[in-house]
Amino acid sequence: MPASLAWRTLGAPRRGVQRLQLAPRVPGFRVLRELGTGRRSSAWLAQDEGSGGEVVLKLQPALASTLHREWEIAHEAQGAHVLRVHDHGRCGEWAYLVTEHAAGGDLAQRLRCQIEPTQALAWLQQAALGLAQLHRRGYVHRDVKPANFLLRADGDLVLADFGVAARSGEQAAGLQQGRVTGTPRYVAPEQLQGAPATPAADVYGLGVLLHEMLAGRSPFGGETLMEVLAQHLLAAPAPLPPASAGLQPLADRMLAKEVKYRLPDADAVLGQLAQRCLS
Repeated sequence: MPASLAWRTLGAPRRGVQRLQLAPRVPGFRVLRELGTGRRSSAWLAQDEGSGGEVVLKLQPALASTLHREWEIAHEAQGAHVLRVHDHGRCGEWAYLVTEHAAGGDLAQRLRCQIEPTQALAWLQQAALGLAQLHRRGYVHRDVKPANFLLRADGDLVLADFGVAARSGEQAAGLQQGRVTGTPRYVAPEQLQGAPATPAADVYGLGVLLHEMLAGRSPFGGETLMEVLAQHLLAAPAPLPPASAGLQPLADRMLAKEVKYRLPDADAVLGQLAQRCLS
């Protein structure tokens, strides 16, 4: 089968104009539908013609692709709560990554409703287990956010998208260079300042996620990008609701501005959760 991409018509014409979408043709896979498009890649639900099972094809232009590195990191960090990667390669002018299909969607979709503390803690533990796999192998995810935690059909949560992951200690650009690594709402203060990557930055993003699950809103306000970033650098996070006040010490240690006061990595988060279960 030739490796190529082809134009196909998707959906009904709207106001006399047909909607055209670039659909991949990757040997061994039958594309079913598009799942989403990001700044650098697109994701497609596909059927593996060998096994008959559903998988996800992630595609990027080959010349600018980060998918080979993403496959290496994800493959090295494989565990029960890390998205399974099956294959990667090049298809004409496109690079592709084949992953499992997490049929339950992402955690961002679940945050549209307030989450019960018991469920929030269960997801926090699973998220920390996924990140711990990464941290133990010397990597930092650098883009911890709800959209990068996917849910399998059985409800298990898995860590996904290693496109901006880096080795611990790797230098990154900060605001002084006009760049932010990660997603502004979840980015750690030291990432904004261009500090070397450390697992503590992932803990901070996980702390923002924990607050959102328990409070139904971000711990930091701000209507503009610069206001949000300033809140990360200077403002104390909003307190948790009274019903979750018992988790305030944990949230505070995850959201500490200074790295030396923050839980250092995902294993430390798991340790705190284990102590909570024993107490």
